[in-house]
Amino acid sequence: MSSQYVTLNNNSLSATKERLLDVSGELFAERGFDSVSLRMITDYAEVNLAAVNYHFGSKEELILAVVEDIVGPVNEKRLEQLSKINSTSTNSLEAIIHAFIDPVFDFSGADAGADNKYYKLISRCIASRDERISSIIIKQFPEVLAKFVNSLTKVIPGLSSDSAHLKVMFMAGALAHSLFHYENLLLVSNGSFDPSSRSVLKSELVSFLSAGMGSN
Repeated sequence: MSSQYVTLNNNSLSATKERLLDVSGELFAERGFDSVSLRMITDYAEVNLAAVNYHFGSKEELILAVVEDIVGPVNEKRLEQLSKINSTSTNSLEAIIHAFIDPVFDFSGADAGADNKYYKLISRCIASRDERISSIIIKQFPEVLAKFVNSLTKVIPGLSSDSAHLKVMFMAGALAHSLFHYENLLLVSNGSFDPSSRSVLKSELVSFLSAGMGSN
């Protein structure tokens, strides 16, 4: 077997895996995890069921891979930005909030008009009552939660660990809810709200969270 054939075969396998991740992410974001079957995924990806079994083994493992593929880089960026914050500076709390939410906007290219697959998918993960889904998303956040809690207790005088944990939860909830329902404001407001720029959303969200997180 020639090395050229092996390379081509490996490239084909890699392309198939990436296509499955992309298609699954789109479908899970739009329809939810329970409503999407493996057959639906393979039909949209134009591959056979054996490809899913080969690369992932099961639907649960495919969901895990999709979540890791999207959440992993965002959390890495969060921790990178958090590590650069000076806890004694006057704007340290706002910097912590930016470290948590900016990577979400940056990753999706939201200000450039990209689709909101990331927002919808993460919102579905957070809102899901399925213990399988909850366990998958929870696995992505222990280190992030611990470090953000630690940072908050440093910049907010007298803040207890319990309160810091809740503040991170509120921050994550506000972010997920806002991103998932952002465009619905156009309908609710009878057209008076303009959802064209997510930079406005980020600015208002930071302002809102700064006021709420700063109270103790």
